[in-house]
Amino acid sequence: MLAALSVLLIVNRKMKIPGFRYVWAMIGIVLCLTLCEALEDICDIYHMDYRILYFKTAMVYWLYPLTAMLELYLVAPIKQKLILAMPYIISSGLVAVDLFDTRMIYYFKPDHSYNGGLLSALPVAVLCFYVIMLGLNSTLMLGSGYHSQGIIAMFMALTSVLTAFGETMGFAEGFTEEVTALEMLIYYFFLTAICYSETQQNLSQSRLELEQQRLRLLVVQMQPHFIFNTLAAIQSLCYTDSEAAADCIDIFGDYLRANINSLSSDEPIPFDDEMTHIEQYIRLEKASRDDRFTVVYDLKKRDFSIPPLTVQPIVENAIKHGALSRRDGKGVVKIITAEDEENIYITVTDNGTGASLTEKQKEHHSVGLENVKKRLAIQCGGTLSSNFSEKGSCSVITLPKNYEPQEVDQNVHYRS
Repeated sequence: MLAALSVLLIVNRKMKIPGFRYVWAMIGIVLCLTLCEALEDICDIYHMDYRILYFKTAMVYWLYPLTAMLELYLVAPIKQKLILAMPYIISSGLVAVDLFDTRMIYYFKPDHSYNGGLLSALPVAVLCFYVIMLGLNSTLMLGSGYHSQGIIAMFMALTSVLTAFGETMGFAEGFTEEVTALEMLIYYFFLTAICYSETQQNLSQSRLELEQQRLRLLVVQMQPHFIFNTLAAIQSLCYTDSEAAADCIDIFGDYLRANINSLSSDEPIPFDDEMTHIEQYIRLEKASRDDRFTVVYDLKKRDFSIPPLTVQPIVENAIKHGALSRRDGKGVVKIITAEDEENIYITVTDNGTGASLTEKQKEHHSVGLENVKKRLAIQCGGTLSSNFSEKGSCSVITLPKNYEPQEVDQNVHYRS
């Protein structure tokens, strides 16, 4: 298990998972404990000097409580680590003194028999202290809503208690190292799962932010498209009809004052606000075109939202490349809304000569519509379809009623 865990740690060393330094320390501790157990067997088999067992026992008394303390550091959010380590430091100091045969905690006889001193229970008491602290922290985690980490901490505490009980009672001796390795392996997979979850969350958040940036760029592209077209129309009037140009400037000023917030928004707006944009745009076109076209409204559905400046460019194309292409001055643009159980439909038609558009006109037409398509898809899952014929053009916006924008949960709890 330690070998497998070491391989996993090395392979995933680039993953920024908190607590890995404690896992590595515990791997080293368990390996040392395993060597200590082997050393005791070697001393007994080969009748080596009993004083070697002093070093073996000191290592065991140093490492067992340290394992429990590191598990506590690993699982619980301990801030005052030095204060919490004081019982371990005191116990370790006394164990070190016993290397000189002071016999306060332990001592050995030449026949390799172990004997306890006056403070023989101290290392066990320190070990129990950290196990109890681990259990208390797991209870607090469960009570605070950190169920996953609380369950892991409770598992570590219970397995440590059961292992110690088995060692004491004599029916499960020599399993401490295996249990500790198992605890670390399970906790490693827990940390990896948390890291993967956070990575996926951050990736989703990055994708959402990227889509929002793309959306803002598309909105920014649409603003000058409309404003420059209007200014170009006013400029042409300045050479032919200064009074009409002045009227257009007044209308355009009213339009900007009333709708500048919507123009700069990347959030959906009420359809009625979009219709206000359209009606003011139509006023501008009528003022500059001598009222050479008619707009018909059939709005059966109005109480919904739509990305700003999505219907207006379609109406603009229908007027400029459709209705105004008729030389008889009888161009008609229709704006229709309808719905069924699943979708809302916005249809814009004209009776122009859509099939006879020049390549330049088609290119200009498609650039605006591609922008609208992207923003509809990003903001509300909508689609735009258009077709052209000798009898005019027809564009249909389809808006799903049950579309839910992608959201990222910002309240994911994580403790390291």
